[in-house]
Amino acid sequence: MPDSETTDSSSPSEPRRRSKRSGGRLGSGWIGVDLDGTLAQWQAGHESHHIGPPVQAMLDRVKRWITMGIEVRIFTARASVESHIPPVEEWLKTHGLEGLKVTNVKDYRMLQLWDDRAIQVIPNTGELFKNSNWVDERKRILEVDDPEANKA
Repeated sequence: MPDSETTDSSSPSEPRRRSKRSGGRLGSGWIGVDLDGTLAQWQAGHESHHIGPPVQAMLDRVKRWITMGIEVRIFTARASVESHIPPVEEWLKTHGLEGLKVTNVKDYRMLQLWDDRAIQVIPNTGELFKNSNWVDERKRILEVDDPEANKA
């Protein structure tokens, strides 16, 4: 068996493969960072090739992670259209992040996703992680969309 895999013996009839954690600070895992609205300012009304200026706090955080040896990938819906990837790569190069992988695909090595649209749930429960900022926004959205839904 290759060095990068081990066998989980929890099911003797069908061994399950899992990645062996080795390598950088977080092992072989990676952190996904959304582009629009997270790493770059989202500017509605622009053409698909336009990317807003960086969100400085997030840009600094990503650069710090890279310096620490953490793998970072740009996780963006733009990667679903092949022709939208080169402008992202150029933007990354311009802002000191050249060479980061641009993807829209999760895998088992993804450790975290930093995204302005993600809603965190408590694993295996379907219950929302109680982030007060998001709860307030959820109430505002529900009040506008469905006043009855907010009574629950």
